[in-house]
Amino acid sequence: MKQQTRILVALFAIGLLAAWGSLFGSSQSLHFDDERLKRINAHYQAAIDKQTVAGIRALIVQNDRTVYERNFGYRDLAGQKPVTDDTIFHIYSMTKPITSVAVMILFEEGKLLLHEPIAKYIPELANLKVYDPVNGKGNPPVRKAARQPTVNDVLTHRAGFTYGLFDRSALGTMYGEAGIGAPTTDLQDLVEELGKLPLAFDPGTKWHYSVSTDVLGRLVEAVSGQKFGTFLKQRIFTPLKMTDTSFRFDADKADRMAVLYSREGIPADFEKNGYYAKPTGPGLEPAHRALLFGYTDQGVFESGGAGLLSTTTDYLQFAKMLLNRGELDGVRILSPNSIDMMRHDQVGNTPPTARLTNIMLNDGIGFGLGFGTIKNQALSGLALPTGSYFWGGAAGTFFWVDPQNDLIGLFMTQLVPHRTTLRQDMWGLTYQAIGDNRVNPQDLFQP
Repeated sequence: MKQQTRILVALFAIGLLAAWGSLFGSSQSLHFDDERLKRINAHYQAAIDKQTVAGIRALIVQNDRTVYERNFGYRDLAGQKPVTDDTIFHIYSMTKPITSVAVMILFEEGKLLLHEPIAKYIPELANLKVYDPVNGKGNPPVRKAARQPTVNDVLTHRAGFTYGLFDRSALGTMYGEAGIGAPTTDLQDLVEELGKLPLAFDPGTKWHYSVSTDVLGRLVEAVSGQKFGTFLKQRIFTPLKMTDTSFRFDADKADRMAVLYSREGIPADFEKNGYYAKPTGPGLEPAHRALLFGYTDQGVFESGGAGLLSTTTDYLQFAKMLLNRGELDGVRILSPNSIDMMRHDQVGNTPPTARLTNIMLNDGIGFGLGFGTIKNQALSGLALPTGSYFWGGAAGTFFWVDPQNDLIGLFMTQLVPHRTTLRQDMWGLTYQAIGDNRVNPQDLFQP
């Protein structure tokens, strides 16, 4: 009788563990409806037929299996060269998560602390003032900052920096005149010039998309003693076998490079109005050559915020490492604890002043250490499940990691400025194709 009782208890425990696993994790493959996946085909083929963009590559991986992968259109319209699996894209701000991982590697080695002032490691950024045209003094009018920015502030876009490219304010103009982020300047030049300019607001008081992640590139250099690109190659790209990810064009890979396109008429207006240039027609033409200069041998700037070229194969390796909580194929880049720090919201109720990847921080959308995060799907207004984290790039690229469902999504296209919803469309198109009732079970426990 006692033996039968022990067997029943053991069976009950096994059942309980199985139920627990089904509630709190997706260790099994989800069912994707083939007919519903075809909606992705129709949607993006229509965009190609309308010449909304020249080419698209879309990829969904769940439980380490590719459930959707397709190329649409051309990487080079003039040459009629189609998008291929190994096409190299300008990923722009999808560089930011990689840079943030580099910072966290140094954090794990005890070489920096997130709560310390950034000036402890980059003295050029000491004693920063705040631009204040109402109460400030001097030219430009400035006042003393309530406190100086920390490494955490820089990681979370709360340091007080701005983006000259996207900021049409007086301070944005100052950034442009100072050459902040110019391809002929290096990261040392960047922080020297930033140190001469005021902040847009007191650190920690607002969320504002900015050159912060470029500053992080210099932080990596200052703390590691290596050039930023060298550090990335040795500590991230080589261990993860990201063989096509770099800051410069490679002549041997030129035939795989996607042409960067803009709407018809924008290149002619780009020098005057930059990312605010207006199209004159519905067609596409190669983007202004100024956008390509930094990738040539004459480029010096290794932009931690927007400088990398990559493929879906390479970026998938990076995303898999994140999903696997810092490790891939026996190589550990970060600890699980560091990944958890990065993917959870770090900004709380900090009010945003600018949009990110066409969406806005709100009660359901936060920002971690280098990623946007979904705090609560219901409040986010997005199809991405709670616990997902993500980021995109200026030419329309995007990736997300969904730990609850063991899922990674990647979307690549090349249109700058990017003013379509094609990458956001990928989110709903992905999850509508999943028939399982257990998708993102954690939501059951959301308040």
